[in-house]
Parts: sequence; structure tokens; C-alpha cells
Amino acid sequence: MDLLTYKELETGPEAPKDQSPGHRAWAWLLTLSPTVVTFMVALSVGLGMVAAQVSLTSMLVLMAIFWGLTVVAMGGVIARWMTPGRGRHRMAA
Repeated sequence: MDLLTYKELETGPEAPKDQSPGHRAWAWLLTLSPTVVTFMVALSVGLGMVAAQVSLTSMLVLMAIFWGLTVVAMGGVIARWMTPGRGRHRMAA
């Protein structure tokens, strides 16, 4: 099943009405735009540079969590990019 079909099943009329907040957050994270993900990468690199300079445990934990979210968001962008379907850069079927 491709990502567009999965998204249609998740948000269509037959979608479950009582989704957990974690499931909604996961779906939201996977559907972020490439521009937002680019800013997330830039912020992650900046947090990493600050965390390496100050070496505070709380800053390292914050950077690690944000970098993990960024990796998941990048995976969502790459999955949407590789999924065939309608779009201006995809070939017509």
C-alpha cells in the first residue's frame, strides 16, 4: 500500500473517529511540507552546535529528541516523494 492510499484511509470518511493523540501527532509529523522539514534540519544542526559547546545534559536531550522528530519528518517527505501519484513533478499514468 502506498503512502497516498494510507493517508486516504486515515483521513477519509471510513477513518476511525477516535484516534489517539499519539496517532494524530504521528500522522501530522509525516505530512509536514519539505520547507518545514528544511527548517527543522537547520534548527537541529543549530541545537547540536549549541549542545556541543555548552555540554548541558538538558540541551543534549532536547537536541536528541528534536533530531529524532526531524529524522521521522524527513522519512515522511522522502516517502511522499517516492510514492507514485498525482503531482506536478510526477509522470502521468
